[in-house]
Amino acid sequence: DMDALEKSMYRAVELAEFEADPDDILDAILAFYDDYDDFYTQYALADIHYSGNLTDIYWSEEYDFCSQASNTADALLDELYYALADSPSRDALEDDDYFGADFFDDYEGESLWDEEFSALMERESDLISQYYTLSQRQTEAADEDSYYAIGEEMESLYAQLVLLRRQISDYAGYDSYIDFAYDYYYYRDYTSDEAEAYLADIRQELVPLYITLEDWYPGIDFCAESDTYGYVESAAKAMGGMIEESFELLDEAGLCDIGYSENKYNSSFEIYLYSYNCPFVFVNPEMTQWDKLTFAHEFGHFACDYLCEGNSPSIDVAEIFSQGMEYLSLCVGEDTEELTKMKMLDSLCIYVEQAAYADFEHRVYTMPTAEVTAENIRKVFEEVSADYGFDAWGVDSRDYVTITHFYTNPLYTISYVVSNDAAFQLYQMEQEKSGSGLKLYKNNLNCGNVSFLQFIEEAGLTSPFTPGRAASIRETLEQIL
Repeated sequence: DMDALEKSMYRAVELAEFEADPDDILDAILAFYDDYDDFYTQYALADIHYSGNLTDIYWSEEYDFCSQASNTADALLDELYYALADSPSRDALEDDDYFGADFFDDYEGESLWDEEFSALMERESDLISQYYTLSQRQTEAADEDSYYAIGEEMESLYAQLVLLRRQISDYAGYDSYIDFAYDYYYYRDYTSDEAEAYLADIRQELVPLYITLEDWYPGIDFCAESDTYGYVESAAKAMGGMIEESFELLDEAGLCDIGYSENKYNSSFEIYLYSYNCPFVFVNPEMTQWDKLTFAHEFGHFACDYLCEGNSPSIDVAEIFSQGMEYLSLCVGEDTEELTKMKMLDSLCIYVEQAAYADFEHRVYTMPTAEVTAENIRKVFEEVSADYGFDAWGVDSRDYVTITHFYTNPLYTISYVVSNDAAFQLYQMEQEKSGSGLKLYKNNLNCGNVSFLQFIEEAGLTSPFTPGRAASIRETLEQIL
């Protein structure tokens, strides 16, 4: 009920305008927070159900509604803070017993979430919803010609998204959409220039090794759902403490869906249910040994979110814990020799492939506006494929449309690269001294809202942007592989 959510917000504003008792204002604000959290909980539940069966019309409509309405919810939260900043109760609310000193400094002047910005964001949500529909149609395609015909529609949709996102960043006052996304969505404390220099190092140091893997890519054995579940359960018990407690919650409350279905969304994710104060894991399994690491990855997110009570760290830091769980599960499990080799190969693929995806997005979002067409974007992916050795694997450049993050989470993929670098250090620590990497992991699992480079420094890890880091990674991977 978006009208009720709006009334809840204005109740708090009204009390602040009339300089009511700060405790009464805070109670009204907390009541709005509860309603806001309830909305996002319902949104998450709709996402889980719809992702579990993309052919379910009820959950499709529910998800689409929530997707559109999320812009309204975020605009209301933004409006609340701007109104409080402009109210006569501001000084009282910035007392240490409430929001704290200078909390409202960032909410002075005009709010970004005006009618025009809201309309732009709603348009983006609509295009993303269209992507989900096309993705399901492509999955159900009867033949290759139909598959790629739908793919052309998806390519056109991506070009529309790129152009729209430029409008969004322009309206927000940013010079580029890359800077907007790095700041607005991911709160990164490193620049796109630093990221691009790191990608260049990966091209130089790791792509040659990646290309040589063509002739010895390992076979991947079948893995039942029960084996996947048992692998992560056993690893969590071996790690003990709050990690084991996290899995007990997941197990006892049934907070995961790792079963196979042809109608499931072709992705895996972890999502937080704020009204229940607990996370949920969704996995679309391949029914191979890889599923063990996929589930471990999402469980790493689960444990972090559970211990942080939803106040999870930045995206880049959160990915350290998900990828770190994969590496550490190999160190505490039994008979993991083959899985370890697979993970090391996977690690190299993460560095190269996710770096390529990040590079692709950087190139696309810096194209001259007049050149942003489906045809030109495909050419960019062809160029990136050549630069990162994808031609050694016979990659079809048309298949970039299957990379979900390009559509739903733009500029996200660099997070996998930099966080994998940090997580890989945990594995290296374990090889040097058993228990050292796990100890660092557990000590920082509930770190809360912290930026990437700040976390790296405080945890005593090496920054991925350190000169020569990519060469060091290559040397370690060559020894193992």
